[in-house]
Amino acid sequence: MRFLSVLVVVAGCYGFVGLDEEQNANDRDGDGVVHGEDCDDADSYAGEKQTWYPDADGDGYGDMAADGIDSCDDPDGYSLDHTDCNDGDPAIAPNVDEACNDIDDDCNGAVDEVAECEDHNTDSDGDGFAADVDCDDADADVFPNAEEIPYDGIDQDCDDADLTDVDEDGYDAIEAGGNDCDDEDDAVNPGMTETCNDIDDDCSGFADDADLDDDYYDVCDDCDDTNPDVFPGNYDACDGLDNDCDGVVDQYDDEDGDGWSTCSEPRDCHDGDATINPGETEVCDGHDNDCDGEEDEGFDLDGDLYASCGGDCDDADPSINPHAEEVTGDAVDQNCNGLLDE
Repeated sequence: MRFLSVLVVVAGCYGFVGLDEEQNANDRDGDGVVHGEDCDDADSYAGEKQTWYPDADGDGYGDMAADGIDSCDDPDGYSLDHTDCNDGDPAIAPNVDEACNDIDDDCNGAVDEVAECEDHNTDSDGDGFAADVDCDDADADVFPNAEEIPYDGIDQDCDDADLTDVDEDGYDAIEAGGNDCDDEDDAVNPGMTETCNDIDDDCSGFADDADLDDDYYDVCDDCDDTNPDVFPGNYDACDGLDNDCDGVVDQYDDEDGDGWSTCSEPRDCHDGDATINPGETEVCDGHDNDCDGEEDEGFDLDGDLYASCGGDCDDADPSINPHAEEVTGDAVDQNCNGLLDE
């Protein structure tokens, strides 16, 4: 009887030892996950495979409607979370604050449920725009992008201003307290330059009244109202301009027919005498025959600036000429007036 008890005890002991060995063989790292399901049965921290869900919009939340995949690794484009109600929009996810936009931004199954959205669902004037975007929800004619009526002091289109500059030229209309005298024409305002067109371009109160160059001829009469040297009746100088507004530039002709005019280069210094022009040879006659600015040059023999043809009665003595001072008692006519010692 004692022998039987010993056998039972021994058998029992061997039986328990066998079970422990089998268990150790199926879970080598002892993390409770059997071999074949353990991602790394030599690493007690590896554990079993996890289920990953597609995260197409990359917001860290997987698609709640998609099937997951089991993997020991962290597959690219997947997330362990699967609570994203719109995986095509990163602005919609469980961690997003709810906005008033008719969308379940935070994926809690409710739309615009926050208190701030109360006005979003209110349209008191029935114009199709909720109170949070309608700048006057008591007036059905006022809403975003409504047709704006100018100068009435009402912001119909909710852009924070009444329409006061219809032509968008930067000047408010007179009707709105501004100084634009024609708010339908962007070419008419106080900043424009007056032109000859029967229009008050600069809103001065008068049409075609400008005299920009202050030459006393307005823009309609002056052929160049930016140049004070050009106006009707002015002397036509040789300057490449139509100074007198007659349509001809430097129109002086060769009046004496010598082939030179007052506007030629070099110019005729006496266009009424055909014997005087830049092509003539200087002669001793008291005139600037060759138009070089000097008279009788080359004929003053004594260097006193007077030639015999210019009244020097002794062109060999520089102390004798028409402007010399007369000396008395020497019997000489120093000033060439025909009198001695006067």
